[in-house]
Amino acid sequence: MFSWLPPLNYLRPLDILAEALPPNGAAGGIRVTQANGVRGLQLSAAAPHAMSFPASRIFFQCDLFPEEFSIVITLKVPSLPPKKNEYLFTVVMEESDRLLLGLRYSPTRLHFLFLSQDAAGAWQTRVTFRSPALMDNQWHTLVLAVSEGSFSLTTDCGVPADIMADVPFPATLSVRGARFFIGSRKRTKGLFTGLVRQLVLLPGSDATARLCPCRSPELAVLSIPPVLQGPLGKPEDNEVLKYPYETDLKVTLGSRPPCTKMEDAQFWFDASRKGLFLCVGSQWVSVLAAKEKLDYVEEHQSLFTDSETLGIEVFAIPEAGLFVAAANRKATSAIYKWTDGKFASYQNIPTHQAQSWRHFTIGKKVFLAVANFEPNEKGQEFSVIYKWSHRKLRFTPYQRVPTHSARDWEAFEMAGEHFLAVANHREGDNHNIDSVIYKWNPRTRLFEANQTIATSGAYDWEFFTVGPYSFLAVANAFNGTSTKVHSHLYVWLLGSFQLFQAFLRSGLGVFLGGRRLFPGGRKLLRRKHLLGKQYYLQVRSLRGPPPSTQPGFVGSGVSAGRSQAQAGSLWVPSEQAKSGSCPGVSRVARWSRRRPHRRILAAGTVFRHRALRVRDISSYEMFPSRTVAALSPCQMSCLSSHTHRGAVLKSPLGGFRVV
Repeated sequence: MFSWLPPLNYLRPLDILAEALPPNGAAGGIRVTQANGVRGLQLSAAAPHAMSFPASRIFFQCDLFPEEFSIVITLKVPSLPPKKNEYLFTVVMEESDRLLLGLRYSPTRLHFLFLSQDAAGAWQTRVTFRSPALMDNQWHTLVLAVSEGSFSLTTDCGVPADIMADVPFPATLSVRGARFFIGSRKRTKGLFTGLVRQLVLLPGSDATARLCPCRSPELAVLSIPPVLQGPLGKPEDNEVLKYPYETDLKVTLGSRPPCTKMEDAQFWFDASRKGLFLCVGSQWVSVLAAKEKLDYVEEHQSLFTDSETLGIEVFAIPEAGLFVAAANRKATSAIYKWTDGKFASYQNIPTHQAQSWRHFTIGKKVFLAVANFEPNEKGQEFSVIYKWSHRKLRFTPYQRVPTHSARDWEAFEMAGEHFLAVANHREGDNHNIDSVIYKWNPRTRLFEANQTIATSGAYDWEFFTVGPYSFLAVANAFNGTSTKVHSHLYVWLLGSFQLFQAFLRSGLGVFLGGRRLFPGGRKLLRRKHLLGKQYYLQVRSLRGPPPSTQPGFVGSGVSAGRSQAQAGSLWVPSEQAKSGSCPGVSRVARWSRRRPHRRILAAGTVFRHRALRVRDISSYEMFPSRTVAALSPCQMSCLSSHTHRGAVLKSPLGGFRVV
């Protein structure tokens, strides 16, 4: 008994895709997706063999794979990373998982795989075509024609690429006990992540003649499943769309891109803020924002210095970059420049137990002032203002200013005039001395003394404005016998600063708007808080040893830090001074949303805290809507073990009071 088989060239096209689909269309692990107005099938990684069927379903009269055939496939492929491969279809033995036949692609190649065997054994043969430009987010139709040792690949009815292989396709490749897999090799690895619209096996002939020429060669049709056929129609009333659809949508990742006519109606996803933005006109409009969470900082870099660092200043110079000036206790202070994602040593400047730096600008001139605490080798006591040289790309000495154990500089501008205030801490053993406010003289191009103000062991000046009023606050720490002294707030009236209010605290520390915090209670922090029409001033009372008992020992081992934004991140340098076992190392911290840092106290704004307990804080930085505190690892050994409280003061412009 034998059955007559028609010649291969009379066999009908075998729709592999339709055979793999369930009778009712897409099912679990498979979905119909529309792209560029055309439907296709997409596989799920959770079900790599969702689209498969036994080979006996189509090879029911003979279990030998045709010796001559064509494979027609219409697909839309995604961009792949280098060296990654994805399978378009495979024929695999069910028991041994041996690959009999397969088609896979990579970013640069298209591989046709088949099993060859002879008396010596079996091996896998690979015929490789240089991959056509498939990863352009468009549909393409490929025709692979095989005839003994000849292999031909035609893309979108173009010029075929022909290969004559040394090993011909086997004439007796049995598929008994095998199974067809669409878009996979029976496993998740190598799963096809694009869209497939057509997959047809045509025995006995080259299918190119049946498809080409074609009006839309990228969508040439030999046979496609019914579920992917037909034009799109509008759903009936109250009808839920049967399939999800994909639109022509471009979402840009990474840093903020430009928003122009070219990007109009396109999306940008900001991974750092977890927000989705739409380009409308020339602005990015938020359409999906993540729930605001508290930020934390984590250590990013350690800067090992020759001596303990008592203060830092972070600043940017146009066309030069981001810099950090470190005030070192010994004879040389350092300036670091942001280079390749970290701060690198840039310039060394001789100083005399430098306490702090202050960066400021006057017009296009860039200045950096250092507060020296000790006299030089000749017994001369002065602080120095340096000016940035655009020719040398370095800071050069510009003006010497007589000071007395200077702790801090404050630069500010009022009505177009520039001022510098120095906090003179003591002269010899006398802490009750004058601190000086200097004014810039445009004619001489120098700072000249403008006003003197009596201070007692001054540690810090801070300037701020409330409405039309300009204020200058000084933190007094020691009057020679006691730390229970008044710190003062001055207001600018009739061409000079007049006393506005006094604060009596033991070792007072004040900050305005959470700008800086100084352990030992001797630091003022700048900027106001405005809530409605109420103004807030927060006062920290932190106890520490009197400065007279530890000359040059600033704030029980630490000083304050400043902040600067860099490439979308916020960098909070904090520093510490050496006392006992404390090493001389400065630390750079960066924002992190991933996890809280054990040594970091994060909070909301100052208004949420009122009497916030604070322990072991070396520096404090305020950003809009958030407060962060940077801790030094040896605070428990450097600071007093007392727990201290702060208070919030409120002012209706008639004076600050505790609330």
